[in-house]
Amino acid sequence: MVIQCDTRQKMNQKHHEAKERWFVEHGYDLLNSKLAFGDYAFPNDMSRTVDTKKDCMELYQDLIQDHRRFHNECELAQKCGIKLYVLVENKDGFTKPEDILRWENPLYFRYRRDKKKGVERKPPASNVQLLKIMHSMSRDYGVEFLFCKTEEAAPLIVKLLGGE
Repeated sequence: MVIQCDTRQKMNQKHHEAKERWFVEHGYDLLNSKLAFGDYAFPNDMSRTVDTKKDCMELYQDLIQDHRRFHNECELAQKCGIKLYVLVENKDGFTKPEDILRWENPLYFRYRRDKKKGVERKPPASNVQLLKIMHSMSRDYGVEFLFCKTEEAAPLIVKLLGGE
């Protein structure tokens, strides 16, 4: 069985090692090729893709700081009939979108530190705003946000893509 990995997915990086190892150990060949949506897909069934996030900060960056690009990608995936899963790997034990309300955003701590020093800066988006955006993306474009530990990511990717 072959799993297509987007060429923009920086494989061989530390946070991808566990996934790569699991795929190989379970008989999956990795095909590095550009994907229009997400990071992983089965080349013989492009109806579903999985976009992985290495942590909650990467999710924040996509949903808040790079919102327009991410929004456009979700909208286009829906128009193309592709189910997009966003899988957020985390060490916080988060298992569902609502858990993001407990996330300690490092940007908030930097904001508070700078404020004490008299530096004026726009506060980061709140966790409530982040959750609302996730719910909007799910409602409007069918995007499903999932959370797991890094070591659970590879088998979950296969399952989401429709594999065994």
